[in-house]
Amino acid sequence: MQYHRPFIMGCLIRALGILVLAGCSMLQSSSLVASGVPLQTSEGTPENREKLSLAINDFGLDLLRTLTTDSGKNAVLSPVSIHAALSMTMNGAVGETAEQMRRVLHIDGMAATETNDAWADLLVRLEKDNTAQTLEIGNSLWARQGIAFKQTFIATDRDSFGAQLATLDFAAQDAAEAINRWVSTSTHGRIATIVDKTPSNAILYLANTVYLKADWANPFEKKATAAMPFHRKDGAAIDVQMMRQGELMPYAENATVQATTLPYKGDKSEFHVLLPKPGITVEAALADLNGAGFKVLRDALTSARMAHVNLGLPRLDSEYSARLRNSLMELGMARPFDDHSAQFTAMADFSAPIFISDVAHKTRIKITEEGTEAIAATLVMEGAGAAPPGDDPVHDLICDHPYLFAIVDHASGAMLFLGVVNDPTQ
Repeated sequence: MQYHRPFIMGCLIRALGILVLAGCSMLQSSSLVASGVPLQTSEGTPENREKLSLAINDFGLDLLRTLTTDSGKNAVLSPVSIHAALSMTMNGAVGETAEQMRRVLHIDGMAATETNDAWADLLVRLEKDNTAQTLEIGNSLWARQGIAFKQTFIATDRDSFGAQLATLDFAAQDAAEAINRWVSTSTHGRIATIVDKTPSNAILYLANTVYLKADWANPFEKKATAAMPFHRKDGAAIDVQMMRQGELMPYAENATVQATTLPYKGDKSEFHVLLPKPGITVEAALADLNGAGFKVLRDALTSARMAHVNLGLPRLDSEYSARLRNSLMELGMARPFDDHSAQFTAMADFSAPIFISDVAHKTRIKITEEGTEAIAATLVMEGAGAAPPGDDPVHDLICDHPYLFAIVDHASGAMLFLGVVNDPTQ
């Protein structure tokens, strides 16, 4: 996953701070770029790998549900990006701060070593070559000269996330340029600038980039695309360019949604269409997908015999940005943002507490007849302060009202992207 171009929000509160950056881009063809540091041999177990994937998905569903209250607005997240950025940050947390982060990230049932081993295992598996898709992931740490970070924290992010450490003079203009060059290289030039300057109160940048590009295994025919009304959440009807596909494909449903899967070339990842049934809100569908809901539905799609599906999917070219501080606090992650009581002493020792000042996330997704291009960015900022059917029916799955989608790594089931589309023209 590749996270593109986050933006820096606000200023850090006191004289010391940590900025955590993560970015993601979904484009086409699969190799892992781990900032030049090979990951250690993974000791993750299949059970913990599955727990981590489920945790990433539940965290993404929780977070998206807090961001879908505004009528008519799309919201697209990269659960893997945000979870990875916060997981790297959490390796510096202790006490109730770490416990709250673990609960919100749905990894409170795993020991810290199990979580880190599972991340290393997942990253190694995501790097497996696939000539039909590209998936590149990079992590790096950019430390301020003269600040002594704890070696256990640095080593854990290096061994579990492949994060390379570099030290910079943050007072020099070329410090920001060095970070931007790394991000630009890691994102194939898709993100040229991620930070304008390194503030005097910053002490550490943690950066994550993800690059993913994929074409549909079965492209939509352009001649079948036509204008069609889309009924927004507020009741207004707008014209959209609706791509159409009518063929045998996986089909499943539960009490709240109809669903199908569109594979990408190479079968490395897949696109799930999740259309709420009449009378069901997006929020209700998200709640139903939480816990085991999404896994049960995905398992049904995987095992279902092929059905006749009449699919309508709007073309989409949408940008989204959000500050996640309030959402994360609403989910139960309050103490990490408290400038008096946050506990990041496993990261470094300071006379005042280190705390997260905000988390920014920005995405762009483009869906066309050929495939999908998605771009996402996450920025965490810390400061210091106080089978063939016979006569089966045709299933109409026409996305002419607000719908959900999930882009999922095929092998692990982890969500690379998760979104709600309330207006395809936005």
